[in-house]
Amino acid sequence: MGSLRLTLCAGAVAAAALTPVFTPADARAGDGGVSVTPTPPAPGNDIQVRVQGCAGATGTAASEAFVADARLVGKAGVLLGETRVRSTLEPGTYHVGVTCDGFDDKVRGTFTVVGKKQQEKQRQEQKRKDEKERLRKAEEQRKRQNQQQSRRQQEQKQQKQEQRAEEPRKQPRGQQDDTVVPSAPASPVAPVHAGGGGTARLAAAEARSDGPGTRHAVIGLVLAGVAAVAVVARGVARRGRDGTD
Repeated sequence: MGSLRLTLCAGAVAAAALTPVFTPADARAGDGGVSVTPTPPAPGNDIQVRVQGCAGATGTAASEAFVADARLVGKAGVLLGETRVRSTLEPGTYHVGVTCDGFDDKVRGTFTVVGKKQQEKQRQEQKRKDEKERLRKAEEQRKRQNQQQSRRQQEQKQQKQEQRAEEPRKQPRGQQDDTVVPSAPASPVAPVHAGGGGTARLAAAEARSDGPGTRHAVIGLVLAGVAAVAVVARGVARRGRDGTD
């Protein structure tokens, strides 16, 4: 019985030794809540440190890659600070520990430092991507403008066609049809007798048309009136001479 108790106690001690012990700091710590700008930085670059996970409005970010600790300020949940990467630093990945809310390393994170040549290469690559994106947007804008212009031209063409179709309806009735219908050629309206009968009638009509007309009658009346006036005047003059004698 005593040996059984000893065995159980030894087992409990061994289990306690193998069980990991969680400290308050481990419970509070979090990974991945730290980021830096620009990304990735090179030795000698000024950077901005952004931290998520602190309940308070202040904190401090420390790393062997920094020239000095970054003092963090901001709103609850997001803190910002600035510092500089050591100019003699070798490219690689470096740890950042954030002290806030009264606890050391409450938020942890890492960031990568690259050489200046690699950073310049990445900048050029990003510049090419930005230029490519700018050209893509410009091409899309040009296509939209061409489509809009094509639609406007099509609408204007359709409006002109509709106006041409409406013009004949708006013209006055007398202007709608200017064509002249040729008259029928002259033709006899009655049969002409054969032989001399028809010729005799035409000759008689011509003879009548050649006789004195209205103009001749008027001239004759005027001359007759003038002659009558002359006779009366002559008689008056003769009577005057007789009275004088």
